[in-house]
Amino acid sequence: MARTKFGEGQRVSILRSGSLAAPSGLCRIVSALPLERGPQQYRVRSEGETFDRIVDEARLEAVSND
Repeated sequence: MARTKFGEGQRVSILRSGSLAAPSGLCRIVSALPLERGPQQYRVRSEGETFDRIVDEARLEAVSND
């Protein structure tokens, strides 16, 4: 599998878009999905939710682990 930009357990934020109702605050990468076509996608989970979301890599931004 090719190297991905984000790793499992890494903290990220989702960049807002008018068409997607994404949570505000931090998320964690659950896993990278297999790359078939199009952009790399990740399964992410918001710290305040009990379900995962699928998000394109371009919509994710790394957050420092302070």
